[in-house]
Amino acid sequence: MSVSGPGKRKALVLAGIAAAALLVVPLASERSGAQTAGDARPKSLLPEGFDSGPQEAAPLPLPGVEPAAPPPADAETPLLPGQEQPAVAQAPDPFALPVPTGGDAALSGMLLPDAGGFGLEAFKGSQGKFLAGLARRVDAPIGSRWAAITLRRALLSRSNAPAGIVPGDWVAARALLLMRMGEIDGAKALVDAVQIERYSPALYRVAGQVAMAAADIGGLCPIARTGRLLSADPLWRLAEGMCAALQGDDITAARIFDDLRNASSTVDGFDVRLGERIATIAGGAGRATNIEWSEAPALTPYRFGVATAAGVAVPAGMFPRLGPARFGWMVRNPAVSPELRMAALRPAAVHGSVSAAEIVSGITAMSASDAPQDTPAGRLREAYAGAGPGERLAAIKAIWATPADGLDAEAARYGGMIESALAAERLPRGGYAGADSAEIIAALLSAGLGDAARRWWPVADKAGGAVRGKAWGLLALGAGGVPVNAEEFRDWRSATDADDRRAGLMLAALAGLGLTGDSEWNGLKDELLPRAQTSWTRAISAAAAGRRSGEVAILAATGLQGPWTAVPPLHLYHITAALKRSGRSEEARMIAAEALTRG
Repeated sequence: MSVSGPGKRKALVLAGIAAAALLVVPLASERSGAQTAGDARPKSLLPEGFDSGPQEAAPLPLPGVEPAAPPPADAETPLLPGQEQPAVAQAPDPFALPVPTGGDAALSGMLLPDAGGFGLEAFKGSQGKFLAGLARRVDAPIGSRWAAITLRRALLSRSNAPAGIVPGDWVAARALLLMRMGEIDGAKALVDAVQIERYSPALYRVAGQVAMAAADIGGLCPIARTGRLLSADPLWRLAEGMCAALQGDDITAARIFDDLRNASSTVDGFDVRLGERIATIAGGAGRATNIEWSEAPALTPYRFGVATAAGVAVPAGMFPRLGPARFGWMVRNPAVSPELRMAALRPAAVHGSVSAAEIVSGITAMSASDAPQDTPAGRLREAYAGAGPGERLAAIKAIWATPADGLDAEAARYGGMIESALAAERLPRGGYAGADSAEIIAALLSAGLGDAARRWWPVADKAGGAVRGKAWGLLALGAGGVPVNAEEFRDWRSATDADDRRAGLMLAALAGLGLTGDSEWNGLKDELLPRAQTSWTRAISAAAAGRRSGEVAILAATGLQGPWTAVPPLHLYHITAALKRSGRSEEARMIAAEALTRG
């Protein structure tokens, strides 16, 4: 059903219910208790069930078989200001009902191997309930951008369901984790590919959350009644009231909201008033009630989403209560203000749910063409089209130095590297950038531009000192094209003044990538690499040995749920080794380069 005239305004308003998925349980919570490098006993990065303490000592199980070459990494395609803007969401038709696709939950996903997918057998040999339990315990968003990208590719891959789990429950587990990661488009695509009559109870619950988070009100309405039978969550009754109004049944909508208002023990009156506000706007008649945020000091996803849809301003200080997942929702939600979406671009990119190309196109689309130079659009314009390479590099460095709401200084700088990567790719190589060449290489690798990063090695090599050292480390891990041996490692450590932990991370990644096979490395391994095993190291090693690539991706994410400063070398070794052994060498390299950039 198409929308025009007054209905067009209704569609735009209702599209803002992007984050109204969970009335009772938030999609994500803010990370607490961040560790520093100086913590004597950092909090375990692993989910409950994986002991992190050392057990029996054993040699590091280096892979003994070279895996088949994986598909190349998705190096992000350059997108210049003014081109198509994929990061700017388009409002879906909230009245459109799902079209049956005949999809079966036993074979789901849309990402094919030639686009980075893991293949039909990604989860072959894995136990579905074990994987679903891991997915529930992942503290999204993942601490590593490239681990999140790897996990997203695994979850979205067109693949067969693993054994030991109802196929609908497996789709639900994948979609829920994607949504908590800010990947609402992927979550919706997974759910939409399954016919409603083939849903499991768990998939009903997740489908309701995804439909609202994706502003797909038409997709929510056919499942609201069954969802209410399966769950006591008041979201379903609120949805029935809003859907009745959408369908023009104002009497039923009014009755439902009256019943909810009288059931004060099961639903908050503030949430009822927000739902009535949407119903009033959808019906085009009546007087909307005033919304007083003092009556609801906590901001929940439901309150954020419905308030945004109804045009009710949310106090700025309340947004952090939604947790980091909010950034991915905001970027994809057409009813969120351009200012909020603009501010969400960089955090969403750091969390892995927005590409470098999408940052560029999003900033371009949401800014005036004559934006001042001291603005995101102005700096980006200068980075692409400055008077000369020196001016363009200065603009790129200004982007690196720009802080970002919701990110600490390290993450904001890394986000700036992602934002500037495509502009950096266009810089001419030369001595004018010698002192900054290692940082340029780091920016290029943040977006997966390995070929472009390698081309900067002669400049960094000539610069010498710490610049050469840092560039060598990044390229040795992320792109190749440099000699890798123990002598170069020692030179890198001396030039960059790396402490034992940072040297341990570097050596662990080199070992995981299979680059330390010669005997000259033995003394360094004895000095810097731990050899203790945990239940997590055994689990990820076993998954890699069985070439269970999807399971490896999920386990890798469980090992990178905290800040990079808290990631032990043992984790990085096993993650890179397991990914390489299971055929995902390119993702292993990108994670390793990110560790060196951010760790």
